[in-house]
Amino acid sequence: MKLLLIKAFAEIHAYSQFVESLGRGLAELGHEVVISDQSVHVVDGVAPAQELARELQLGRFEACVSFSSFFGGVTLDNGVSLFDALGIKFLGWQLDHPIYAPHSLARALQGRYAVYSNHNHLRFAQALKLPGRGTTMLLGAEPPQAPLKGYHERKWPVFIAASFVGRPQALWEQAEESVGKRLLIGVVERLMADREASLLEAFNATSDGLSLGVRFGVDPGLDDQLVALLREPLTYVRQLDRIRIVEALAQSGLPVAVSGPGWREILGERDNVTHLDSWVAFKDIADHYNDAKIVINLNAGNGACERATYAALAGAAVVSDFSADLVAQFEGPGEIALYDRAAPQGISDLVRNLIESDAGEAMAHNGRQRILTSGLVRHRAQQIVDFLATA
Repeated sequence: MKLLLIKAFAEIHAYSQFVESLGRGLAELGHEVVISDQSVHVVDGVAPAQELARELQLGRFEACVSFSSFFGGVTLDNGVSLFDALGIKFLGWQLDHPIYAPHSLARALQGRYAVYSNHNHLRFAQALKLPGRGTTMLLGAEPPQAPLKGYHERKWPVFIAASFVGRPQALWEQAEESVGKRLLIGVVERLMADREASLLEAFNATSDGLSLGVRFGVDPGLDDQLVALLREPLTYVRQLDRIRIVEALAQSGLPVAVSGPGWREILGERDNVTHLDSWVAFKDIADHYNDAKIVINLNAGNGACERATYAALAGAAVVSDFSADLVAQFEGPGEIALYDRAAPQGISDLVRNLIESDAGEAMAHNGRQRILTSGLVRHRAQQIVDFLATA
């Protein structure tokens, strides 16, 4: 199969690293791969589609792959999708909730092949009744370049790689009483109580509770308004999630290393917390995983599961909030430890047990073996090709 892989960001961006990695995996399987760097055409934050259209026309590609579905909404003057007009299958790989990438919800694209990192994201897209096909798939991992350290040689007992994404602000609480305000409050309450934080379930339950009778997929115009409206409460919950989990570990007294600017201000100075204040590029994060016994994976329910596969492959025991998709990847007992994000205080006892027993080392070994068996980039590359082969 001949595939075009779109690189929409500069080389240092994680998505660009994923593009390069997938390209190697596809090439290893014998497929012809061309990586199109569209970031070089960006002007004032916008990349025009003309260069991509020209490349697609000349290249005779069978399929195009784009992380976050960038360029998936490009249409001709007659409103027909560029990819449909050229007879090229477009695969958009969503690594985050589609509500943060409204272009991934473009309705013009009929030959859509959508990959989601979480089954709740797939269900959300299906509720909008988008044309095309969808499936779920976690990112595959590539082995770290540095030699793997022994478990007891590692510097960090517990390592958290988590960008600080801001303090949560419930701006709707300042608004006057209204149905809209009650809707947002209800969605947040249900998201906070759900271990997988399903936005679709939270919205449907709140709509029913308020007797609104509103559902996605009935009116495209209303869908667009709801997507814009619900982005704010989901972001609020994500921000609060991160702070609650990191604070719970910091307050536990366990030795924790936290990577990312902003956390020192949130946590303060603590004897058990080591702050790595500099931002770490994705291509360098594997070195930190290789120096950690336990890695905390945050927001699995929201799709950020690349930490889980990459950390496990680097020989660390992974502790994550619950995700059915992670359970499907780490299918054997003792391959990953899962906590309930709705009850963040429970993470401390879970991590303490791994530190104070042999369970952490055993989990690190078992998790790495699972990724080597079924979680590498080449495994995902084969799944992508198989998915694109479906009619």
